[in-house]
Amino acid sequence: MVPWVVGSNPIFHPNMPQLIDIQLIEAIQKTGFAPTCAKLNLFEPLPFEKMYPYKKARLVDCDGDISKRWYIEFYAWDVQQDKLLRKRFYEINNLDTIKDRRAYARRIIGEINELLKDGYHFDLNKVPEEIVTEEKRGYSLNEAVDHALEIKKPSIRSTSYPSYKSSVELFKFWTAKNRISQLDVVLFDKLRAVYFDDYLAVQCGFAAKTINGHISYLKSLFQLLVDREILASNPFRSIKKHKESASRKNLAFSPEQIVKMKDILEEKDPLLWLFIQFIYYCYLRPNEIRQLKHSYIQLGEKQIFIPAHISKNGKDGYVTIPDTFYQELMQSKEFGLGQEYVFQSKRSKSPVSKNMMGTRFHNLVKGLNLSQDYTLYSWKHSGVVAAYNAGVDIKTIQRQCRHHSLELTDIYLKSLGLGVSQAMNRIPGL
Repeated sequence: MVPWVVGSNPIFHPNMPQLIDIQLIEAIQKTGFAPTCAKLNLFEPLPFEKMYPYKKARLVDCDGDISKRWYIEFYAWDVQQDKLLRKRFYEINNLDTIKDRRAYARRIIGEINELLKDGYHFDLNKVPEEIVTEEKRGYSLNEAVDHALEIKKPSIRSTSYPSYKSSVELFKFWTAKNRISQLDVVLFDKLRAVYFDDYLAVQCGFAAKTINGHISYLKSLFQLLVDREILASNPFRSIKKHKESASRKNLAFSPEQIVKMKDILEEKDPLLWLFIQFIYYCYLRPNEIRQLKHSYIQLGEKQIFIPAHISKNGKDGYVTIPDTFYQELMQSKEFGLGQEYVFQSKRSKSPVSKNMMGTRFHNLVKGLNLSQDYTLYSWKHSGVVAAYNAGVDIKTIQRQCRHHSLELTDIYLKSLGLGVSQAMNRIPGL
């Protein structure tokens, strides 16, 4: 039995075939039939143009046999041929169940008959002026998310696209499982979005962070459909985030661990140690560091320019080179090699590979029996902890982290176990 929610549209159970709410269909009919006009080449009569004869639309359902080809049939006046012309509409066969086909047929037949009653007809001479654009046509649920992803693709980083693509494929798998792939996208409402959210949590068993990520990507894609007036509202907009447990990944190193690793790295891999110092002092991400060019490093101003195309947030930015790190750079034999990239491949004039430094770090320190919660990126957290404990103010940490707000920096500091209690301990005595 399909559950009913008071004050809302009927919704489907995740393990049951989709049913379509007739009241919602009727509401959609009143908003305009442009997609139907485009599909059927029906055109509105001009002012004072005469009304044309027609025969109402009807469903030919082959006695309920969905293995056969169903269609909707109607007759409209053809101005050029000066007679009634029969038109058959076969899109109904995209739906998989009798109930879905009949519900869809009721909507389309209702739209067609309203148009015919208002004098809509066939007129090839009107096609160039009144043809509906691609953005205004009707979309099935799967067509809509694919369309949104194509629109989104040019504006996102190449590293982000696979995540969007993964969320779309997962969503399409779910729509197919529940036989709503061909559902008109305007019928997909918040409660159906909630059922997808439930599917991620219950049947997929994903962690809260993973679920929130998938929902975030889909919310972004559905907003594109809203912006292009394909949808009136975003069904994912008010989905509540799942509470995420505190992550233990990339834990900050203890002072004792840092001393041990420094001794190993300075002796066995000084280039990797230089790489780590960019993380520790400047809070740069490993993927940003490997793409750093010498031209981005402004030693006179003691700052580093991070261009948008290598920055994770897609924005230009600057970070400060602390005096301690500045002295290290001036003395480093690994830094001034006269090449384009600070960390350049030996085989080509390109940056070192993406995972190269992470792998080298892991191999060098594996003898210290560190857990998998410690990674190369742990050096950033270690640097922030050291700066905070040394009395560096939160505004300076915010700028160096390139956070867009102090609130975000405050959340970040709390995730590292840093807070007001430690700051209070630095108040001098009377």
